Amino acid sequence: MNAPVPFAPQANFDVGALYAGQYLTAEDLGGSTYTAIIVAVERVEVTGQDGSVKAKAAITLQGWPKKLLSNKTNFETVAAAYGRQSAGWIGKPIEVFPATTPMGPRTVACIRVRVPRPAAPAAAVPGMPTSAPAAPAAVVPNGAPAAAPPAQVAMLPPLMTAADFADDIPY
Repeated sequence: MNAPVPFAPQANFDVGALYAGQYLTAEDLGGSTYTAIIVAVERVEVTGQDGSVKAKAAITLQGWPKKLLSNKTNFETVAAAYGRQSAGWIGKPIEVFPATTPMGPRTVACIRVRVPRPAAPAAAVPGMPTSAPAAPAAVVPNGAPAAAPPAQVAMLPPLMTAADFADDIPY
C-alpha cells in the first residue's frame, strides 16, 4: 500500500483563488475601472447566504472570462440608460469599477457600473485638430485588450440617476 503524500505547505499563494467562481468580484478588478460591451444578459437563480434563492441578471461582457452578476443598484443604473428590457442592453457600453457599500454593521467591497458619457464634440477652431489622439487600449481583468474610454471619461464622477435625488429634504 502506498503511504499518503504529506501536504506541502506553501508560504505564499492567492487565497482568493481557492474561492474563485463564475462571477466577477471587486477584487478581480484590481482597483481599476474598465469599459466593456454587453454581449449577453441572462436570468440566473442565485442562492444567498441565508439559503434563499433569488433571480438575478448575469451580464456577459465582451472578452471577459467571468460574468457580472447584477445587483439592484447596478440593474437600475443600466436600465435608466438602456431600458428595462435586457435585449436593449446588448452591444451597449458600461464602465465597471470597484467600490464599497455598507452591509449590516460592516463595509464590504462591491462592483458598481455606470454608463460612459459620450465624448464632447470638438469645437471647430482654425488651426486646431478636430479629433483627440487615440487613447491607449484598456485591458480587461483577464489581460485581453478592450476598447478604451476617452481619456476624459476616467476623471468624471458617476452619472446621477433619479434615485440620487430621492431624499427627505424638501428643497
